[in-house]
Amino acid sequence: MDSKAIENAQRVAARVTADADGDAWKEHHWAVARFLSGSRTAVEEESWRKRLNEWRERIVASLAADAYAEVAESQDLLLDWLLTELRRGDEALGSLLALYPSPRPEPLSTSGTPTQQAGAEVAEFYFADVFTFVTDYLAVMIRRPLDGTSATWCPAWWEHPEAGARLSALWLAWEHLRHDAALGMTTWWIQHADPHLKVLMDPRQGPFAACSPEGHAQDPLGPLPVEPYEPT
Repeated sequence: MDSKAIENAQRVAARVTADADGDAWKEHHWAVARFLSGSRTAVEEESWRKRLNEWRERIVASLAADAYAEVAESQDLLLDWLLTELRRGDEALGSLLALYPSPRPEPLSTSGTPTQQAGAEVAEFYFADVFTFVTDYLAVMIRRPLDGTSATWCPAWWEHPEAGARLSALWLAWEHLRHDAALGMTTWWIQHADPHLKVLMDPRQGPFAACSPEGHAQDPLGPLPVEPYEPT
């Protein structure tokens, strides 16, 4: 699977997750179920509709509890479903792009806020997705000595599932808390950014420990060993 397919799947997963508790869900529900079923059978499409409804219920509950890490986990689950369908064949990417065309980035004004063109809708989120958030905000704001001793980083952070989940959680928390002009950003830095970045940039125990700021490791860290559970 090429990087274009992965990038589009990540974009769609982020967009659908962001809209899961809003009015746009009905359209997403139809479109994503249709894509995941590959339009093969009505029975399979109906099965995906039920699974997506359960997925959405988990997100709504997580948002109500301010459990943004759980929202990020749900987004990763949707991404896995999308990637599985994309692996079925080259035509799947065309189907996904037909349902979710690649958007053109919205220009920013000199004040840093999105500019609104005549007849255009204002985006609900300031940053379109977690990739834009990391590139245009986090990477510019965070300055650290990336010497491999006090801190480290991986330019291909999205290749690390834990990093993707944590950074998605940071993005969603930022989008939520930015509306609190008094304490929102203080809460975001102290309760979200600081603990997540401490783990992410840990050069010995963090997810980027096998990588470096120069590039992604050929042999990144593997997943945790897990024995199959057998109920007694």
